[in-house]
This record gives sequence, C-alpha cells and structure tokens, in this order.
Amino acid sequence: LCMLCMLGFLLGVRDGKIALWKDGESAPWRIFPYPVSVLPQDTQQQLKAGIRIDSMEDLDRVLENLLS
Repeated sequence: LCMLCMLGFLLGVRDGKIALWKDGESAPWRIFPYPVSVLPQDTQQQLKAGIRIDSMEDLDRVLENLLS
C-alpha cells in the first residue's frame, strides 16, 4: 500500500482559511482560498475543532460539501 493511502487528514483553519494537514505534519499540506467566515457558524466551529478524515474518498466528499 502506498503511504498516502495509509495516512489520515485533519481539516481545520489556518489564517482564516480552510486548511488540510496530513497526519504527523505540523504545517498544513494545503490551504484552500476559501474564507471560513462565509461558512455557517456550526461548520466554522467544527473546522476550528478539527475534522478528522480517514480516506481520500471521505476527503473528497467533505471538501465538496464544504466548498459547494
């Protein structure tokens, strides 16, 4: 299995934007150009707490829901 397939992710907030961390990394893997402030309050709170994502499929689904 490839290492990326075995890693999980954490979706959260960095500098007011949606950010994605790979497990074990201290710096975001990617920062999306979408301000968290435009999202519903409950979604903002979930992102601030961190949303655990365990697969690429889940990552795609969560991002699609957040950014659509």
